[in-house]
Amino acid sequence: MTDRYQSLFIAALIVLAAGILLALIRAIRGPRVADRIMGINMIGTMSTACIAILSVLLRQSWLLDVGLIYCMISFLAVVVLVKNHIAAHREEDRDV
Repeated sequence: MTDRYQSLFIAALIVLAAGILLALIRAIRGPRVADRIMGINMIGTMSTACIAILSVLLRQSWLLDVGLIYCMISFLAVVVLVKNHIAAHREEDRDV
């Protein structure tokens, strides 16, 4: 791998790390539950991209398997969060 590609991958990892930090801030601050769920989903997606870039950078193909499993777990976590949010929202509508 040439030095240009290596520096490009490192720059992409830095940009993704900054994006993960911003998504973490959005997930913590909110203000709505939907914003928090979106932030969590963005963190999962960008983490998967980081794992894929590291796989190419380190020439370790098993990291792609780890990234795929992480992506599925992240997807399921977001689905569960959305389902719980919708159920809680329906409960509030029934009480009112």
